[in-house]
Amino acid sequence: MSLANECRTDTPEPEARRVWQRPFLKWAGGKFTQLADLDALIPEGKRLIEPFVGGGSVFMNSNKHPRFLLADVNADLIHLYQMLAVVPDEVTRHARLMFGRLNNADGYAAVVDEFNAQLLAGPERAAAFLYLNRHCFNGLIRYNQSGKFNVGWNKSTKPYFPAAEIEAFTVLTHNCVFMNAGFRRTLSLAGEGDVVYCDPPYEPLPGTNGFTSYAPGGFRWDDQVALAECCMAAHQRGATVVISNSSAPRITELYTQHGFTLHHVRARRAISRKSSTRETANDIVAVLGGMNSGK
Repeated sequence: MSLANECRTDTPEPEARRVWQRPFLKWAGGKFTQLADLDALIPEGKRLIEPFVGGGSVFMNSNKHPRFLLADVNADLIHLYQMLAVVPDEVTRHARLMFGRLNNADGYAAVVDEFNAQLLAGPERAAAFLYLNRHCFNGLIRYNQSGKFNVGWNKSTKPYFPAAEIEAFTVLTHNCVFMNAGFRRTLSLAGEGDVVYCDPPYEPLPGTNGFTSYAPGGFRWDDQVALAECCMAAHQRGATVVISNSSAPRITELYTQHGFTLHHVRARRAISRKSSTRETANDIVAVLGGMNSGK
């Protein structure tokens, strides 16, 4: 087996005493708890590209990239980010009103109904998405087959309003381009000097039911294969690629076949209602290009 295909477990030691910036959104599969490991594996570059930006933990803690291209298929997420980049005070004002007046089951249901009926526009819709994220069960963003948000209320009457986290986010937005797009379109823009970090919906481990419905349509095995192929093409144009995923056997085989170097990192799952039943898993971070590829 070549060095490029070797499965490594000697992840570099995390940077000592660094304080990581928390994102302002709660996000299933968010990478805040893995930032030390990821930061050690994501190299410097002229631009960081994230086709699955999600809650934004990775880019918000990057000190290696002066510019960012941040994309997601979730149009509501990207709309919120774009509105915060342009009119942060207006979004925050609407959100504070919702947090202050609608912290109950009826209020939550009313926001869900208006949100799904497309009755809100611009900054107010962005604020509603923030409200739903902080008031729904575990911050789980899920849509039904009709594209309607359908997560229940978390029963918290005093949810945390992430003012400091929003401010930290808005400081970075002048260096960011936000794009509502799938990974194929986003990765087609990657080239020489870019660093790509992909955090797709994870392939379920054998015998488990994975959550892949962050947006209507889900994420199938064909998408996992297409992602690897698009990342290969980006690498051939000069980009370095880093991908997080589960340690499912066919994911390991897929990335190995495409010449990625595989690193194992520990991760604590956070979908279960009870913290005592949230499991620790062994995830994979696959790297193609740069100093971690064995080149």
